Amino acid sequence: MKIDIHVHTKKTKSGDAPTRDIDPKRFGDIIRATDVGIIAVTNHNDFDFEQYTKLALVVESICQVWPGVEFDVVDSGSRSHLLVIVSPKVASAFDIQMKSVRAKISADNFAISLDDIVKIFDDLDPIYVAHYYSKKPALSDKAVMYLTNLVKQPMHIIKEATDSLSVGIFISHGHRAIYGSDIHDWNDYIKEATNLPELRLPVDSFEQFGLLLSKDESTINTILNKKHQETITIKPFPEDKPITLTVFNDINVFFGSKGTGKSDILQAICKYYNDQGQKCRVYEASADHVNQRFDIKGEAFDVELKNFGIDECRKEFAFIYKAEECLVTSISKYTSYYSNIITNSRAKRLKAQNFLQDDSEGPLRRFDDINKTLVKFNEFIHFLSRNKEITTYIDIKIKTKTLNALNEITKKLTEAAEKKFIEGKTAELFNSFIDFLSNTVSMKTGKPRKPTGTGFLEHARNRIKIEKALRMIVSNLQKPIELLPEMIGDLGEKGEIFCKTEAVFQTGGITDSNLKPVGDIKKNEQKRLSKSLMTLVEKVYTDDLFEILSEALQDEDIHKVDSIKEFILFKRHFIVNGKPYTPSSGESSMLLLHKELSEEKEIYLLDEPEKSLGNDYINDVIVPMLKELVRNGKKIFIATHDANIAVRTLPYNSIHRRHGIDGYKTYIGNPFTNYLSCIDEPGLKIDWKETSMKTLEGGRDAFGEREKIYGKV
Repeated sequence: MKIDIHVHTKKTKSGDAPTRDIDPKRFGDIIRATDVGIIAVTNHNDFDFEQYTKLALVVESICQVWPGVEFDVVDSGSRSHLLVIVSPKVASAFDIQMKSVRAKISADNFAISLDDIVKIFDDLDPIYVAHYYSKKPALSDKAVMYLTNLVKQPMHIIKEATDSLSVGIFISHGHRAIYGSDIHDWNDYIKEATNLPELRLPVDSFEQFGLLLSKDESTINTILNKKHQETITIKPFPEDKPITLTVFNDINVFFGSKGTGKSDILQAICKYYNDQGQKCRVYEASADHVNQRFDIKGEAFDVELKNFGIDECRKEFAFIYKAEECLVTSISKYTSYYSNIITNSRAKRLKAQNFLQDDSEGPLRRFDDINKTLVKFNEFIHFLSRNKEITTYIDIKIKTKTLNALNEITKKLTEAAEKKFIEGKTAELFNSFIDFLSNTVSMKTGKPRKPTGTGFLEHARNRIKIEKALRMIVSNLQKPIELLPEMIGDLGEKGEIFCKTEAVFQTGGITDSNLKPVGDIKKNEQKRLSKSLMTLVEKVYTDDLFEILSEALQDEDIHKVDSIKEFILFKRHFIVNGKPYTPSSGESSMLLLHKELSEEKEIYLLDEPEKSLGNDYINDVIVPMLKELVRNGKKIFIATHDANIAVRTLPYNSIHRRHGIDGYKTYIGNPFTNYLSCIDEPGLKIDWKETSMKTLEGGRDAFGEREKIYGKV
């Protein structure tokens, strides 16, 4: 749930932009296009109750609209701005107070003191949001302190910053901070809304938000209990008793000094979920390099050629290796037959021996063709029958008619296939019978058998089959393998980095030294064998075909080739902006963590992911990725020493490990209640903020260093 604590809906002062005006309908359309769940209407020195009511009504089912005003404050001669926001339940009373205090003074000329604001509005239990530092005109620290001493609920005072970075710095220095859009042009709101802060604890009302600001424990627990959580028991330390933890489908952070067992706890959690059948693993920073993870050397490289419309040609290679010449029947066989007269009277009467053989290959080939077509029709019928969604686009009657027509077609195709199959098998049986009779008569009489055919058809068919197999191989070798680059991470300002794999077939003319073969065949052998295949295609109908083929088959290497995969050459490298790039060790850590968080799974376990990473990368890339995973309901467990991760993510669960003279202790809590409770000694509590500042990033001094790095904001 995103919150916008500072919104203008009308031009009230002469210096305001007209683009701040917004009508209810357009307001509703814009808000529905965002993830904003809370908006505070805070126009300059003005509250339009009628407009507020219409705005709240148009988005009441998707967004809370809170009434408020942005006051011009006069304090010791200096001017500043203070937002006063109240509950929708007291909007009418707020309107009456505003009319009373404004009277007939124009918004341009109106100003009010802190004393009067508190005197007039504090009974309405408002939230005060003070412009601070770079959010001009800002209240001074002295004025904020003065206001704090005036109001009934000091915890309801928040400092408004300019952006998320400023808020992060304020919070790390102990300030209560937030920022809003302060929208100037509603044409830009949808875009600006993507950068608004998100409430880690989604609230149902203004009153609940106020209780959160006051760190009301029961309210916080009520909201937390709405989140999916479970209790797990693990035993990370064999010598100690088991640890029972309540974990959330959210960020669960483990922090503490080195050597306090955070990594052991992560491994135990990993084992727990694996034992439950939920596959997971612990990501350890710097465990390997991005080159190994993405197999830049290609030691395990493989490619599914069918995904690119390329046939591996395994059947064709097997056929070529077994191919033999089919000789045409010689004239001498006919001469020998007719020069010998069969004298046996029974043999003379066997007319079947003189029959010519039938064509069996033609019908069986047509059977295969029909069968392939039949398979396609059946696949489509199966798809159409199972696809229920299609009836939302076409009438059920049309679908039924189509299925009936398709079933009729498949019936006819099945009949045709059966007919051709029977024709082919009948011809094979008949031919076998003729061969048997002819051979038997020849053996019994001692006379040569009559040739059953010229053999030219078989000879021609054999050569055609060889040509078909060779051309199938050669044509597939000439097809491109278009592998898309794999996006593996973001290097910030340098841009996105991809892993690019280039793969080609060796067709005899490729000489790039950076390319290497996939299989066991060396590049020189690849080139020689591919040239042999090209030569054989041209020699299919020559007398020396089998002589050339025999020479090629004598090479031992060619028998290693059972598909065109053996002719693949490839190289793999990283690219940024289309140019080759070699990641540094630090960038390797970035990419591996980015990949880990990009993988789709239910549980993420990260052991010190911040190693070798800069703060900018953690803030700008990793923290947003963690928050996105949380929005998708994932479980995230992080052992860290980094405040950017442990604090800026505002984890629902903070688990602190501490070692003292009496041994190890485990504390559990969250930043919302601001304390951690010891699970070993009920009642023992420590301050979450103080513990975080002392433990993370080297302690309180490291938090203070940020002001030197970023400057005052």
